Amino acid sequence: MKLNYKKIFSILVISMFAVPNFSLAQENLDQINDADIEQVENFINSTVETALKEELAQGNDFNLDIVWKANTLVPYDYKGKALPSSLSSITFHAIADAPNPDNLVYTWLIDDISSNKEGPELQGRGKSTFNWFTFQSPEFTHELRVFAQDEKGKKGSASLTIKTSKPQILFSIINNSIFSNSIFDTLKLKPGAGTEILVRPFYFNLSNLDGLDFIWKLNGKEDKNSGTRKDILPLNISASALPGAYSNLRLELKNNKQKNNIFDRANATININIIK
Repeated sequence: MKLNYKKIFSILVISMFAVPNFSLAQENLDQINDADIEQVENFINSTVETALKEELAQGNDFNLDIVWKANTLVPYDYKGKALPSSLSSITFHAIADAPNPDNLVYTWLIDDISSNKEGPELQGRGKSTFNWFTFQSPEFTHELRVFAQDEKGKKGSASLTIKTSKPQILFSIINNSIFSNSIFDTLKLKPGAGTEILVRPFYFNLSNLDGLDFIWKLNGKEDKNSGTRKDILPLNISASALPGAYSNLRLELKNNKQKNNIFDRANATININIIK
């Protein structure tokens, strides 16, 4: 197999920053210079991982923290944090408690450098912001590490793990424009009663609802939304409905901007019980 020297060089640049004894690493690399690229990367990954553990164990000269923002869909009034979903982008910011943080040299490592980013995107002066796209598979955990160093050799480091989440759906009942009452798995209504169900999607790889397809199914058969908003479903129970009867209402949401991404979808079900 032909060696990818560009790839090796980019790995060595990162290693020079992270490995205290670079001459030892270079000597070991010279001994395996006929190996294929996978062997070289495995060696570098192992060397860098050991160096990073030693670096973290030695402590920091100044505090370094990481804050992040996932660019996924959440309701406008949601007070929690948007979580990253399949193939979504995340922006990381390194916050250094040091003089002139813009003059620090930052090095970012994702999954122990086994990423598709190389060289300048991972390291540079003032590069305190880093963008990353999650893998497609849900529940995959990325490991992120950042190092910062000033001209005098003082340094700081921080790390975190971040998991790819699945999109979710929550339902709320609209009462006088207040939708704080969440529906769980069962909605109980009397004959002749009416209500409106608000759909609240979370963590889709979108910026707004326009990219979502809403597919409603009542007792297994597709049913159209008669309302003017696709995220609000009017629900009216016939006055002749018999107490004790029940129906199954299911919603499937799909990202129509990424139709080939089978993981950027969600479904939820409500059982409707007729009571006296």
